[in-house]
Amino acid sequence: MKNEDLIRNILQAEIPKHKQRISTIRQLLEYRAKLHDSKTNNRLLHQLILKYSDLEKKQKALNRELTVKQNLIEKDLVAAGKIQRSLLPNESSSPGGLVIAWKFKPCQKVGGDIFNLFQLDDEHCVIYMVDVAGHGVPAAMVAVSVFQYLQPNCGNLMMTDNENVDTREIQQPGQVLTSLDQEFTFERFNTFITMTYVIINSKTGELISSRAGHPPPIILRKDGMLQLLKKGGPALGTLDLRSVADGSIEFKEEHSKIYPGDKLILYTDGVNEYQNAKGELYGNDRFFNHLKQLRDQTIETLLEGVFNSLIVFGNNSEPKDDVSLLGLELSMAE
Repeated sequence: MKNEDLIRNILQAEIPKHKQRISTIRQLLEYRAKLHDSKTNNRLLHQLILKYSDLEKKQKALNRELTVKQNLIEKDLVAAGKIQRSLLPNESSSPGGLVIAWKFKPCQKVGGDIFNLFQLDDEHCVIYMVDVAGHGVPAAMVAVSVFQYLQPNCGNLMMTDNENVDTREIQQPGQVLTSLDQEFTFERFNTFITMTYVIINSKTGELISSRAGHPPPIILRKDGMLQLLKKGGPALGTLDLRSVADGSIEFKEEHSKIYPGDKLILYTDGVNEYQNAKGELYGNDRFFNHLKQLRDQTIETLLEGVFNSLIVFGNNSEPKDDVSLLGLELSMAE
């Protein structure tokens, strides 16, 4: 007979005679019940400890796996950043008649800004700057796609005469931006692109420019005056939206000229919208003033000075947008 049954029988037999014994037996029953509950709880606790230990082991294994994957991703991003940077123009091999310099600081390992300068023919060079909306890998992939589209040997920048295949005509800035607007639609890439495109005669300094929603290029004159090349059109990728309300948009072109001592500067809005810890913007006024102050310096020293002033202003904080500066001047030999 089980202990509980034995105690229950005694309790029933002794209820009329021995009230004190009843109290004792009741206490024994309560103790037995508590003892039983304690064993049950201990067993449940032991099971929970085992489950927790198993989960902890699995969690540690997942953390190790995630750490390995994160390290691989970081290595890939660093490699991608190096590849993107390798696409930027080589300052030591500037086209004849021109001297170039640039500064680039992406807000992540890779960025949506990209720019280039190259020779089209014996006299003409192209200089452009692209800013894809967004950050990181998606923006960088679109930026590289635009870069590939604008390669001088891809046939998108020179138009062949149908009657004479050996004759090629330079596509003007407005034509190039129109083609890009049709190619890089929002429906296809789910993003917008701002851009400046300039063709410059490296022998005469004459230039033709157009822009698509991008900050206007700056001609910094030798005397410190600033000329903003404002003509252009909307951001690339808005064709689908414009087709309903505005129809086709022409990317207007602007003609100008630089002389020895002048400088042409392209930049993205990551420069004037760079913020310090107080949320203050670097702004156009501060940017333009530094350009004027450094106008007598070489283009390389000028961009270095502007970039340093930007970093000092922000106390070296990471930018919230990619920062790009690209400049050129006529070489002294010209």
